[in-house]
Amino acid sequence: MNVATAVADIEQSLQQPDGLITRDAEDDARDTVRSLPASMIRSYGISDSAFPGPSAFGPAATAIGNIHMVAARAERRLTNQPLDDSVVQEQIDTHVSTSTQRRLTEQIARYRLAYQSGPPGSGRLTAALVALAAMHEPDRITQLWLMDDKPLHSYFAEPDLLRRRFGHVVQLADAMDVEPSELAQLSTLARKHESSVVLIGAMGPRDRKLTEYLVEHDPPSAQQVFLRWLDRRLRDRGVCVGQCGGCDGGCVQWYVDECRDRYAPHLSAGTMTDAVRFAEMFAEKTPHDTEAIDLLADWSELRVKAVTLLNADGLGVGEHRLRRLAQHQRAARIAFAVFDGYPLTRVFEATDSLLKRIDEEAGRRPLGRTVLEHDLNTLVGDMRVRSSPGGYDDLTGAARLAQLRQPGLVRTILDVVWHEFDSARRPLLLWLDDLVVSGDELPAAAAAGLLCGYDFGQVYGELLQRWAASDKRARRAAAALACEMAVRQRKLAEQVHARLREWINSEFAYLRDTAVRTYATDTFLTHYPLDALSVFETSARDDLQRLSPVIPIGVERIYRSRPVDVMNRLMDWAGSDYANQRTMAGRCLVPLADVDVSEAGQPVRPSLLWLTHIGQIPVDEHAALWPFALLHPATAGRAWSALERWIDRAVGDPETVDTLRDLLTLALRLKPVRTRAIFHVRHFWRNRMPDNPLLNDLVKLLED
Repeated sequence: MNVATAVADIEQSLQQPDGLITRDAEDDARDTVRSLPASMIRSYGISDSAFPGPSAFGPAATAIGNIHMVAARAERRLTNQPLDDSVVQEQIDTHVSTSTQRRLTEQIARYRLAYQSGPPGSGRLTAALVALAAMHEPDRITQLWLMDDKPLHSYFAEPDLLRRRFGHVVQLADAMDVEPSELAQLSTLARKHESSVVLIGAMGPRDRKLTEYLVEHDPPSAQQVFLRWLDRRLRDRGVCVGQCGGCDGGCVQWYVDECRDRYAPHLSAGTMTDAVRFAEMFAEKTPHDTEAIDLLADWSELRVKAVTLLNADGLGVGEHRLRRLAQHQRAARIAFAVFDGYPLTRVFEATDSLLKRIDEEAGRRPLGRTVLEHDLNTLVGDMRVRSSPGGYDDLTGAARLAQLRQPGLVRTILDVVWHEFDSARRPLLLWLDDLVVSGDELPAAAAAGLLCGYDFGQVYGELLQRWAASDKRARRAAAALACEMAVRQRKLAEQVHARLREWINSEFAYLRDTAVRTYATDTFLTHYPLDALSVFETSARDDLQRLSPVIPIGVERIYRSRPVDVMNRLMDWAGSDYANQRTMAGRCLVPLADVDVSEAGQPVRPSLLWLTHIGQIPVDEHAALWPFALLHPATAGRAWSALERWIDRAVGDPETVDTLRDLLTLALRLKPVRTRAIFHVRHFWRNRMPDNPLLNDLVKLLED
């Protein structure tokens, strides 16, 4: 990057381009990245530790500039998707050992391949990951998705089938008929690539002909999984659960023992994922007695309760007022469920909004809520937590919160409203849009994401598509959050990814911005980081992203688990033909400069500097990223502070001093940067670091 290019990019980013551009309707200073809280995802019956479906773009999306080409492919046959090592490590740390892991390990050692059969939801994937990790590191495990039911051997010619020295887990479709000769061929391919493969399928007729490679899954009990995850989550939280004053952590074991003896027998989890979800709820709430048993209710019990709650009857009042009270109760109970954990004032306002939408659908003049007629107990019944005999959820004078006794009720109440009440769908969707407009994107988007599982076409057509194309940031954020919830429902994953491909390839900047916001959510950054980088790369060209913090925040998150992948992208962006993309490279560099790395027995070092020192990042390409960051008013203060910190740290880390000196020599060679560097040395750094020898070298460099 030469002086003219760097300065021109900065000047362009500080002024509005000529002509019409797509602009955000709000101030960029208030923009941020939002994700659904894990507790909210769990309350909808979805474990936040579950693995979503295959990637949107496939393996070729990891190559620079290929995103449009990949998205346009007529047929995508497979996706080879590396798993985040922290996700794999968590599965290893929390698995309940059975004979399956040992037998899988033996088969992999013998054939480099195993075929594992067992019922869905019995922990087959976890067992496969643990066995593969015995031969490969957690950061070298990949999930291989075969996208159709064609014979297994038809995939063998695909160049992306196997990654060298990786462990592969493959979940086979029930309709795929696998022959022993195909497994023999795949075993040979795995040996050639020094890789391993575990194929997972349902128990059935094909087991009999695959006995040479077969491992029948021996599942742990749901109670064992529940208790193991409960212990892990409680220790992760590090919070006292026994009111024991000077807590030494012993209360965690005490609470786990209580759950084993008193509550685990009531567990009715249909799958291991349900057992994990219950464990996460218990770790969050640490319930006792009837509250604990209520939390363990299965979906059939909760649905019966939801039907009862929505069949409000308004006993003891006249016929007209009875109907009005019943409608008020239904609206209040729906709002209370959706706003679980929010202040009660939001429930009351949302109830009023829903009543108006119901009246509009019925062709009635909106009557709204009655005043001082029905108390909260009458409106919501026994669905709420009462933490004191007086029914107050908190101390008198403090904000009272809506708290469901059974968080899963939000799912079953919405299920009953959607499927059992005639003409309820349209007012429900309009109400969710009203909530987004009033600033309640999170609860509205979570509900919309669940409803996608009931009728994706209707919810997408009437809600998500409008949100995604809106010039209002709140609506676009809601679309992203709804996609985050929807993609965790395995049957919806491919439909969600198809819409995301449409958005990122759209000519409309608002749709592309919604795709960026979707990939910046926790779910997508964790499970689809390389796809996210490709989406960020394409959208970094847009004027709409020039001041938005979404891409820099998303890039920083990915950097913490895939630093080299991120830096390779940024270095390519710095040489892009698009000024906005070059600008974005500098903006993304600044937060990365604050990330440190620490190894046993070594000093804490700036991660970027260390990767440059060990040769994973070329020093000249790294240096080319700094001029914009150091000159642009939006990033300069933080960038100069980062360099000051690096220079200060280098004194105690002689191993990286030469690397930093080489980096500064290249990064500060542009005249505008040198001028500002001299100013910082003379007026700030000399005073703060008077004995730093690296500053003497820097002064000589700047004065030459």
